[in-house]
Order: sequence, then structure tokens, then C-alpha cells
Amino acid sequence: MKNIYIAFSLFSILPFIVGLLSIKKLDNPLKIIFTLVTISVLSNMTLIYFGLVYRNNVWIGHIYTVIEFLCISLFYLSLFERKIFKQIIIGLICLFVIIVVLNKIYLESFHSIDNYSLTISSILLLIISSMFLVEYLTKNLIVDIRDYRFILTIGFMVYFGGNLFIFALSNEVRGIWLVHNLLSISLIIIYTLVFAWRN
Repeated sequence: MKNIYIAFSLFSILPFIVGLLSIKKLDNPLKIIFTLVTISVLSNMTLIYFGLVYRNNVWIGHIYTVIEFLCISLFYLSLFERKIFKQIIIGLICLFVIIVVLNKIYLESFHSIDNYSLTISSILLLIISSMFLVEYLTKNLIVDIRDYRFILTIGFMVYFGGNLFIFALSNEVRGIWLVHNLLSISLIIIYTLVFAWRN
């Protein structure tokens, strides 16, 4: 299992390399996604190092959960045109930060997977991506599969929708993170394609 995770972590470098080669052609929303990909690679490498050397790396996931939520929320904040949707995202960001702080104080230990924060993050990001998909489909009668806004939104909905139950059961079911890794690979492929199409 350890070797599978290491192989998966190394695979996550692919969108970073493609994004780096396309960096000059990325607009501001995609630069936010590239930042997330970069942080993801650094997080995975740090997880491997602490896992192999110190046998204690779960706390890194707690930090990454917050960064991931903020990056994707800011991505959609930059895409939405209507003020009301921007205000909703800002409200959800504030709500998430409050929930995370309370979770860390009263519920979640840094020595176990942050399944409460991951579950809340998935629910809120599903709400945000669904809002954008409705707005996008309302304005675009013809969907361009190479439109990064559309493909990333579908990718996020599949990823967070599929992982919603995985995050909730992460401390209860053995081996469930293998399914999470498969969903992560699909998102990594989408990131790579999105960056490659900008080149």
C-alpha cells in the first residue's frame, strides 16, 4: 500500500510540469488552480518524507484540506460574475473556517484523518461547483468540452461527490483510501489536460 501511495504521489507531479510549461498562457483563474497543484505536489512529497522518516504525517492533510478548499473557492470567486454568488462564496469560506477551527478544538485530533473537515469541505465545494454549473449551462447552450471552466467543474463534482462518503468513512473502513486515490488520478488527468490545452 505504501508503494502505491508513493507511485500516486509521483504521478501528481505530471500536471505541475505541464502547468509550468504553460504558465505564461494561464489566465488568473487557472493560475489559482496551478497554485493548488503546486501545493498538492509539495504536500504529497512532505507526506512521503514524514511518513517514511517520522511515521507521523497525518497532520499535513489537515493543513492541505484548508488550502484546497480556499484555492477552489477563490477559483470560483474569480469566475462568477453575479455579485450574489460571490457573496455566497465569501460566506461559505467564513463558515468553513469557523467549522474547521471548532473541529480542531473540540473534535478532530491531528493524529487522525480530518474526516469531519474533509466531509464539510466536500459538501461546500459541491454546492459552489453546482452553482457555477447551473450558471454556466444557463449562459452556454453549446458546451465546449475543452472549456476549462466546464471540465474542471465536472471534475470537482465527480471528485468531491465520490469522496464525500469516503471522507465520512475514512476512519471506519480499511482500504477505502485506494478509491480516493483512483478519484484523485482522474482529477490529476483533468488538471494535466486543462494545462496542456492552454499550451
